[in-house]
Amino acid sequence: MNGSDSGAPGSPPPVLSFRHLLTDAVSTFLDEAGMTCAQTADSLGELIVTLSRYREEGAPLFPMAFIGDDLGQMLALLGGHDPIAIGIGPRSRATVQRALKQCAPLGQGRWWALYLLRVPEGFAYGVFRTDPFPLAESPLERLRRTEEPQAGVVGVLQLADNMLELRAGGGLCRHVYLSGARVEGASPPAVLNELAEAITDGVASASLERARGFFRRVLFEVMQSSHGALVAVLPRERAGSTLFVDGIILPRPLDIVALLDRYHADPTDAAATAVRATGQLLRGMMATDGITVLRADGCIVGYNIFVRHPESLTHQPSVVGGARRRTYEVLGAAVGTELTAAFIRSQDGDAACRRA
Repeated sequence: MNGSDSGAPGSPPPVLSFRHLLTDAVSTFLDEAGMTCAQTADSLGELIVTLSRYREEGAPLFPMAFIGDDLGQMLALLGGHDPIAIGIGPRSRATVQRALKQCAPLGQGRWWALYLLRVPEGFAYGVFRTDPFPLAESPLERLRRTEEPQAGVVGVLQLADNMLELRAGGGLCRHVYLSGARVEGASPPAVLNELAEAITDGVASASLERARGFFRRVLFEVMQSSHGALVAVLPRERAGSTLFVDGIILPRPLDIVALLDRYHADPTDAAATAVRATGQLLRGMMATDGITVLRADGCIVGYNIFVRHPESLTHQPSVVGGARRRTYEVLGAAVGTELTAAFIRSQDGDAACRRA
């Protein structure tokens, strides 16, 4: 028998699948999280694969999903409220698919999250309310800082196309890459942390964590959009750059940190609305073509900005990609002189940040 033989005449060819490898890895993860169960491992594998590029009616959805044994304990740990039971079914892939179909469209914009509760009958599933306020920790952030490794809750969130975070307490985490997702670069959370640190490098220590949390959450929502994005970060004393040849420079930089401090000092409805609106403003700016320009003291300087590409750049074989990637190379070359950081999120989900 040579290497091309598939077996006896008429027999089906061997099947190669990554599913059993994923299920084995998930099973080991559940063991470490104190939630050992073969059926849960198989169902969680299905949840991971389905969420990796989840869409309804062609639109990408990014629900947070959590599996646990005690709903009250889960809500207390994750900061959830007002659970709504939707359905129940066997502990199987089919139930996971049905739960996503019925619940995922409800879980957009950080308002609601999906839960799967292990009960004797299988999985009871539904949604619980979360707090989408830009200064409030998301349920997954709360799980990340939980010190107990066997907290009884496991969370899954898509970070980018075919890239997910599988998380339990005590720092137990796996980044899952599927279907050719690139593994050589930094993970999206690491890239966003780099950018948030660059944007707040000149912020006073009393406001620093608040400002970084705001930018991380807003930037993560930008990462989940289908539109690419470019960011340039100026030193704190600058209000522009000779790099920029066109676009909208604000008459006065918008001081986001001052808005956050105002809310922290006096959390009125008006101050909270200003924080929410500013987060939405930044998301909108980053959804336009061109570069969003921020400053290292947390200010927005401008948006829809364009730079001139050196003629030689279009002929460099090392620059792979379209206009956005070439623009990022221009920005990256200016890091350390005109800029303190440059960021790209390509339309296919890749992200990178270059800092001085």
